[in-house]
Amino acid sequence: MERNYWVRTEHGRVWGPYSISALERLRGQLTEKCEASTDGKEWHPGADFPELRSLLVPARKIERQTVAPAAGPRISKAMAEAFGIGGTPAAPSDPSQAPDGAPGATAPATKTAPGVAKGPPVIAPAIPKGLPVVAKGPPAAPRPPPVMPKAPPPPPPALEQLVVPESGDLAELSPARLYAVLALTSASGSLQLDLDKGRMLQISFRRGTPEHLSCDDPELSLLRFLQSKGMVEADKALAAEEQAANSGQDIVSVLFQMQVIPASDAHRLLGEHAVFLLDRALATWRGKFTFMKDAPVPPGAFPLGSRWALLVDSVRRLDAALLRARLGKRLLRPVVRSGGLALGKVEELALNAQEARIYAGIDGTRTGEELLRAHETAATVRLLYLLTELGHLAFADVEESAAAQEPPAKVAAPQPAPAPAAAPQRELPKTSREPPPGASAPPRPAAPPVMKAAPPARPPAAPPKVPAPVVSRPPPTFAQGPEDESPEAGLDRLSALWERLAKADHFEVLGLDRKTATPAETKRNFFVLAKELHPDTVTDATLADLRELKERLFARINEAAQVLGDEKRRKEYESELDGKAENVDVSRIFAAEENFQKAEIFIKARKYQEGLDLLEQAIQMNADEAEFYAWRGYAKFLLSKDRKQAFEECASDCRKALKMVERCLPAHLFLGHMAKALGDLKLAKKCYTRVLELDEKHIEAQRELRLMGTKG
Repeated sequence: MERNYWVRTEHGRVWGPYSISALERLRGQLTEKCEASTDGKEWHPGADFPELRSLLVPARKIERQTVAPAAGPRISKAMAEAFGIGGTPAAPSDPSQAPDGAPGATAPATKTAPGVAKGPPVIAPAIPKGLPVVAKGPPAAPRPPPVMPKAPPPPPPALEQLVVPESGDLAELSPARLYAVLALTSASGSLQLDLDKGRMLQISFRRGTPEHLSCDDPELSLLRFLQSKGMVEADKALAAEEQAANSGQDIVSVLFQMQVIPASDAHRLLGEHAVFLLDRALATWRGKFTFMKDAPVPPGAFPLGSRWALLVDSVRRLDAALLRARLGKRLLRPVVRSGGLALGKVEELALNAQEARIYAGIDGTRTGEELLRAHETAATVRLLYLLTELGHLAFADVEESAAAQEPPAKVAAPQPAPAPAAAPQRELPKTSREPPPGASAPPRPAAPPVMKAAPPARPPAAPPKVPAPVVSRPPPTFAQGPEDESPEAGLDRLSALWERLAKADHFEVLGLDRKTATPAETKRNFFVLAKELHPDTVTDATLADLRELKERLFARINEAAQVLGDEKRRKEYESELDGKAENVDVSRIFAAEENFQKAEIFIKARKYQEGLDLLEQAIQMNADEAEFYAWRGYAKFLLSKDRKQAFEECASDCRKALKMVERCLPAHLFLGHMAKALGDLKLAKKCYTRVLELDEKHIEAQRELRLMGTKG
């Protein structure tokens, strides 16, 4: 039987167990500093094994070259000839520190320049600082004024010290920001997060990239994950657990032995489970964390992917309602950019087209709520959470704006003061009515200003009239508790409420009647429930369970209000309740759109086969997009060797796209391109003209028609 070896490199990477023939694949990667073992426990230098010596190569030595100090400024040839010295570096301005033979030093003699007759030694007098040197003899060219060195630019504002603390509270330092600091500093070690019920989740980093995740919660184990994906049946899962408990092996080894996991899918499934745990880690907002620097990564670990892409993709999968509840009242403030005080660069996050548009539109004038109304809510709230945690965005303070709202109340208060001042003027006419009949005329001019001053004070009272529409039902009271309720009793009451609302529809959640509910009633009920269920109503830090429960409840009523408050979304939701809506897999639609965007880039880069493969995948995931077929037909045409023979098949994809959406501009454009390539200028001109009818500023169609016109 061939002997197996474990090999550990000088960087700590472990391979094995492999036979000698298998280790041949690592030839050139194993140095004399690596260690080897026959049991994976006791390690010895690799050179101690004669059969491994031929695989080892000498370790490379990196020699650091010291940079020679830069020479001082040199004297020009004209100056050297004028002073009778050689082309040596200029002397320092301080005579006491000048070397022998330099101007400014009391040397006995100086060197003569080449081409100058030798004479008696010239004694160079000491030149005081700041005095110009005037050469005797023929006048020299005027020397340009000295160029003063520019002051160094002010240093950028210092970021917070990027050091991961050994321990801390997740309520103060979120897992997303912890991850970003570890990625930016290329840290290595183990990050442990305390979950609910005493469970722990561990993330192992190597140079800023997560390579291994584990959790002691049975519900988050690999076996439960595979069961949820339909990869393992319940009876096999139970048998695997029993065998692992009896043999002492890990569950992965047992699943391999039972041939439950195909060897070809092992790497993918383990990676998907690790990403699943990363999602769970980033969704943890309560508890403690500890970081053990330079803790070793478990054997067999592998990088899960790009450090920043993993973070962004995980945030994209978080529950948008919970993220909105976490942002809370901050969404009422203007969203501003940080001005460079952020972790990493936005370009490293690889935002998709939708996220890039949202980020580009942030100019500091709109609040978070206004951004949510202007763009797709879920994508916007996830982007705001991610970029605020990383410091690319921030919510501006609104103290000044709050103070600016106070003057109307203060202005309205002094207005009664002029009234008493004018009152004596009104009393005078009353007392003088009897003797002078014309004395009543002066008070009348004074009275109108007082009466006219009253209307300007009333406009601020207009906003309370917004909820003017009459609602038919009283506001809900099911979220209110007794006045003297203890935290324990409140937790039990709200837990029962959560079990009820989690199963209820949006109308029941807000206490609405589906037939008679109005937008005004929806808004009123949401605000009434939010006063009771908002997580900020829990101010005691020790009541973390109660706060987390209120976060879930607030997210639930917020989701219901967002759907029912929008007329279009409400109709779609009612159709779903009636069983008329089709089941749509949103994740597949998003994945198809992402593949299409990548395919478009590949085709424009003339990588037609790669683009065609991505288009096929996009059509499989979402076959209702006309633009997908138009691009597929054009990609096939560009890839075909005999374009004339392939024209009908390729054009059929474009015609199919036009049958689905007649205004599909790419389909008309690509039909024109294909017709022009085959010499059918009549069809090409017709297609380009249709493109301009759809978009009169389409540059490509304008150019093609102009070129065809010059040829004709």
